[in-house]
Amino acid sequence: MIRTLTIIYTTGTGHTEFVIDAVIATLAISCPTVRVTKQRAEISKPEDMHKSDALLLACGSWNTNNAEGMLSPYMHDLLVVRAAKEDLNGMPTAVIGLGDDRYFFTAKAADRMIDYCATHNGKLLLPALKIINEPFEQTAKIQAWTEEFATKISILPATAQ
Repeated sequence: MIRTLTIIYTTGTGHTEFVIDAVIATLAISCPTVRVTKQRAEISKPEDMHKSDALLLACGSWNTNNAEGMLSPYMHDLLVVRAAKEDLNGMPTAVIGLGDDRYFFTAKAADRMIDYCATHNGKLLLPALKIINEPFEQTAKIQAWTEEFATKISILPATAQ
């Protein structure tokens, strides 16, 4: 049975996109029947969060509005402004957050995306993947998380149109 996944992400340095591409590559092996749509938050619409059987949100932590540990500006705009009143209606969700250990609130964006999913009736499938510092040497961690995510996706009922 084919299942679908929408990945909405932001990237400023390319690190989040690197992680997302690694997730997609692992899913292609671990769960080859999943169809993935990858799109940037800045062009996403609130209704895009409902177009698949599952939703994955990913971004790094930023110092948005001079406050450390915030969502990236584009993810903030999507979740806090444009999709503020969105109801995920039990949508299976997952979160990936990136951060830098030079900051006190390292990868806090992951917690903010988890809070968004929880307060908007999303159903978190597994704990967030948090990548601290450069992701390039952390492919084993990304792969292990993605394999667990693939297991969760594979048992979901396919509901997307």
